[in-house]
Amino acid sequence: MLSFAAASGPVAATVASHTGKTLTAMRDFQAAERHYRAALVDRTPGTYQRMHGLTMVNLGKSVAAQHRHEDAVGQWSRSLDFMDGVVSDRNRQEIKSIRSKAAGYRKRGVGGAASLEQRAAELLRARV
Repeated sequence: MLSFAAASGPVAATVASHTGKTLTAMRDFQAAERHYRAALVDRTPGTYQRMHGLTMVNLGKSVAAQHRHEDAVGQWSRSLDFMDGVVSDRNRQEIKSIRSKAAGYRKRGVGGAASLEQRAAELLRARV
């Protein structure tokens, strides 16, 4: 358990992120968003890069579930900043998910979706 705690970052950030996941499962997306944002505050950018990126992905999902699609695109775009260069199967799966969602948003004309889709595709190609 200690190695997991050391890998996931500060306790407050880890608890906030897990609480966000629980609230997402309960479909309380506004509360989940608050907890994901709290987790990001407690994880200093530049440290725990993988966890920071994954938390931003989850934040984007909670925002998207609230029908704030352009905000979600922005969150996912920032998450890719943290995921770039991190080798992780989970990151790869999330990047695939972002690319798929961005493609749907692009078809609906959501701002920034086309560039997000392209960037996700480029990250996936770079990791092959």
